[in-house]
Amino acid sequence: MLAVIVLVLVLLVQTWKPPALDSFSRTGIEVSAPAHAPLYPGEPWKPIAAADGYALVAQNDKYELFVQPDNTQIAVLDKQSGYRWTSNPGIEELAKETVKGQLLTNLQSTFVLTYVRSKGADQTIRESVNSSSPGTQIKMIKSDAGLQINYSFPDKKLSFALQYELTDKGLKVRVPTDGIEEEGDYAVFSLDLLPYFGASSASEDGYLFVPDGPGGLIRYDTAHANISRGYLHEVYGKEVSNAANWSRTGERREDIAYPVFGIKKGDHAFLAVLTEGDDSANVAAMPPGIKSTFYNAYSSQFYREEYLYQMSRLAVPTKAVQKQRLERDREVEYRFLSGDTANYTGMAESYRDYLLESGELTDTLTPVEHIPLYLKLMGGNYQKAFGRIQYVAATTFPQATDIVKSLQSKGVADSKVIFYGWQNQGDYNMEKRFPIEAKLGGESAAKSFIAQMKQLGTDVSFYEDFLWVDEHSATSGKNDAVRAIDGTAFIEDGWFLAKPDLTIAKAADTITKLKKLGVSGLHYSGLGEMLFNDYESSGILTRDYTKNVYNGLLDYTRKELGSASVFRGNAYVLGQTDYIDGLPSESSYDFMIDETVPFYPMVLHGYVPYTFGEGNLRDDEETEFLKAIEYGALPSFFMTHDDSRKLKDTDSNYLYSSRFDKWESRIVEEYGKFDSLASVYAQRIVNHEKLSANKYVTTYENGTRVIVDYAAKSFVVEKGGGA
Repeated sequence: MLAVIVLVLVLLVQTWKPPALDSFSRTGIEVSAPAHAPLYPGEPWKPIAAADGYALVAQNDKYELFVQPDNTQIAVLDKQSGYRWTSNPGIEELAKETVKGQLLTNLQSTFVLTYVRSKGADQTIRESVNSSSPGTQIKMIKSDAGLQINYSFPDKKLSFALQYELTDKGLKVRVPTDGIEEEGDYAVFSLDLLPYFGASSASEDGYLFVPDGPGGLIRYDTAHANISRGYLHEVYGKEVSNAANWSRTGERREDIAYPVFGIKKGDHAFLAVLTEGDDSANVAAMPPGIKSTFYNAYSSQFYREEYLYQMSRLAVPTKAVQKQRLERDREVEYRFLSGDTANYTGMAESYRDYLLESGELTDTLTPVEHIPLYLKLMGGNYQKAFGRIQYVAATTFPQATDIVKSLQSKGVADSKVIFYGWQNQGDYNMEKRFPIEAKLGGESAAKSFIAQMKQLGTDVSFYEDFLWVDEHSATSGKNDAVRAIDGTAFIEDGWFLAKPDLTIAKAADTITKLKKLGVSGLHYSGLGEMLFNDYESSGILTRDYTKNVYNGLLDYTRKELGSASVFRGNAYVLGQTDYIDGLPSESSYDFMIDETVPFYPMVLHGYVPYTFGEGNLRDDEETEFLKAIEYGALPSFFMTHDDSRKLKDTDSNYLYSSRFDKWESRIVEEYGKFDSLASVYAQRIVNHEKLSANKYVTTYENGTRVIVDYAAKSFVVEKGGGA
């Protein structure tokens, strides 16, 4: 009964609503309603199967698509290699399978649909169906575009459609949201899409590729014991406002930054790109022993979330399921590879090609004579002392000028500065950023610093966070905070998460003032690393809406100031950022991951510059430096003029070792090592290989090879003919 009350109280109507905001018109940001793919019209198609059980559906110059009429399994033939990809294991493979019941029928289905009751008592209990479930009704419709298969479950009054279309790279699979019908007491919770497409046995040569950190391999020839749930993680991270997502503790994870996965089987492979609905999906990878005896990877599309609902502060939280479905088309594009490209290097190249085709990556970087050093400078921050707020200055603007000039005189030929803590009283009250903090020198000193940097050819960006607002500020958390899934304002540790329109308004005001100072750009916290749904009672603004607004802000920033940069660099910002700070460089230390590979750096190198952790804040100095060299990252240091101990009672106390005069010689030395790779700054990475247990080689398109030896703690640059 309580669950019923919960769902009645939280009537979250899923309708898109464009906000009418002055800040949007002021910045030129336009966010239109998401387009929905149409259902195929036409009469049912009744294919006639050939001797192998398959009927031809469609073909192009490279591929042929087949379907089995009796069970709707599909296959794609690669005409060039002669290899056939199948949606499910064959009869001979299934004969060796040990699982029984629904797990066995799941192996023979192109989907697994999980549902919950939308009415009645047990609304959080999940059950599932597949194409072999009793009473399932199937209708095929063939069109010039491809094949649509409608699945209906009359006893549940549920139905949905799958669409298959060939491309010049492989296969596109779509679940149009307009094809989902929920007319009874049941609602769709999630949909595992082609869960056994390309499933592999442990005896095969290959691996699963998952987007863990910079890239992760799950090898078939490695035992994966005590893995109870496999690899199952949400693209771009869990919904931040859902308390149920944070019930597990002690798990160190790198949120998925790019929506892909892949499978390699001998001389054949595919890369799957989540092209629609990527922000409301999980990437899954399973070893034998969990759901079957196969290795398999797939996308699990979720339409609702389970959350914790609290009737009052004294009541025990109760589980509930999101009332309204997330109205998003879901689409996955499978891009097939063979021969020398059937590996994670080929997968990275294929994803890069996709990003270029879709316009999310654009022009290559301009070649440079010397690489840039990304130099972060902490101006200072506030501390509470004797009942009052006191700003502690660690680097004034004149001192920042001296730091950059000193580095340049010692051989640091190019640097880009990001200045932190410039706001009035630091980040104490982000509603009152101006005037610029007087203890740093104020506005006049800031203008002088920026002007002198321009004379030296050094761009200056200011760091800012427009996502989190102090709940005690003048801005109202009641009106301006993102609404959590239970309808309450999302507030954490005295800070609320700002609605995207508030972020735009505050950023636009700040950009106008910083432009007058000559600031070259803004370095944003949050925009490139976190998405969320805003569960307003009048309509859910989805994560897709959030990322479109954030991209609009990045674009506006570039037009007004010249550049915009972000932390982490989730894939949705790639087309609008000039630099990525803190790109994922390590795995999640997941028991599933056998080897970490530089997939994401290979995709980005030559198009978007990126750095890993700061050189003065490394845990393992030599290993992390060599990893940056191996993965094509640029140097970064986070400095203060004064001793970092001045900041120990501030929120900037993470700078435990940052005094410039103690680090200057190290910065100069390390810059020289990075600068030995200046010739490949604008080059794509075309190959990466593991030569031995501790030796790796990265090859660039001009032929340059960078060999990193972790045992010898050294690297060698072999110039290519085009360098």
